[in-house]
Amino acid sequence: MATPVHANLLINDSQLGDSLNRAVHQGRRGDFGLLLAMLSDDARDLPRIDEPAAGLSEPDWRAHFALPEPTPPLFAEAVDQARATGLSQLAGELQQDSLRLLLAMRGEPLKPSRDELPAEVAANLHPRTLARMQGQLNACLPRQPERLLEVVQAVHATA
Repeated sequence: MATPVHANLLINDSQLGDSLNRAVHQGRRGDFGLLLAMLSDDARDLPRIDEPAAGLSEPDWRAHFALPEPTPPLFAEAVDQARATGLSQLAGELQQDSLRLLLAMRGEPLKPSRDELPAEVAANLHPRTLARMQGQLNACLPRQPERLLEVVQAVHATA
């Protein structure tokens, strides 16, 4: 079942019918811009054409040679909690060379945990992105996109 955020989303122009085409031919630039603005710009909303073949990928050389991750970790792990006290101690003792070396070997995580999202970040997120991050948004097509089209047609009829 689609969520309320997902139910009112236009994913592609085929859901608009011929309204977009009529707006172009009749020179209604405002309606054309409004219809385009209502379309989702998130590539994850578009249907997938072909699924990647399972088992045909390259071997994971990083795991084979036990190499560290190339980028700093996104979320803190148990190792990072224990490591933070050691880094703080090095910073307090002004051992900058040792501190830089340890940070170069493994960078600091960007977030303290997977579940936490700072309030100032969450307040600036698009409602669809926030719903997707909270797991409330699934990848099905919207069920009622015609509701938005009816609103646009009603506004055009009164103009």
